Amino acid sequence: MSIAALALCVSLVACSGTGEPSSGADPTVTSSATPAPEPSASSAPSANSGATTPDEPVAKIERAGHSDAPTVKADPADTSDAVSYGDGVSVRIDDVSFGKETSQGPGSFPGREYARLTITIDNGSSDSIDLGTSVLTVLDASGATAVRVYAAEAEVTDFAGTVAAGKSATATYAFALPVDARDEVTVVVDFDGDHTSAVFRGGLD
Repeated sequence: MSIAALALCVSLVACSGTGEPSSGADPTVTSSATPAPEPSASSAPSANSGATTPDEPVAKIERAGHSDAPTVKADPADTSDAVSYGDGVSVRIDDVSFGKETSQGPGSFPGREYARLTITIDNGSSDSIDLGTSVLTVLDASGATAVRVYAAEAEVTDFAGTVAAGKSATATYAFALPVDARDEVTVVVDFDGDHTSAVFRGGLD
């Protein structure tokens, strides 16, 4: 081999060795996932999975700070009577009236018949009662839950705030109840975590 050819070979070998070095492994990708936040406790009432009984046809809702079962109990009453508790608290249906929805627009049901119930809680106990988580339920004769009505013409006002010892609180609720469903209903007033719900059975007239 000539000296010129040998020099050319050496030059080619040198050039081929100047490429980028291989790491021999794929690059590693790391991620720092942010853990999902823990759910926070809420003071709002939530549905309770507790069992129902003839005297408690609707399970009590769960309330913050009230993990135990209610300790103050009362028997169901007719819709024309009051539900009275041993600590001096009583609940009654003060007034019942009827109407038809007339509001127009999204979420409205013009012509739907409703029953409007005015409920009064007399606090004859020695402690104030927080009514801020009160829930009212009406069941028809088949046990189906009547739909709440919020139409402006129904003029509803929910229980709210606290009723002091020796004072009373009144609220008005409306439910979609046609004429033929008013003779046999169950009204359940779940107003706090210390008392069992006030249960009324009978007709609305």
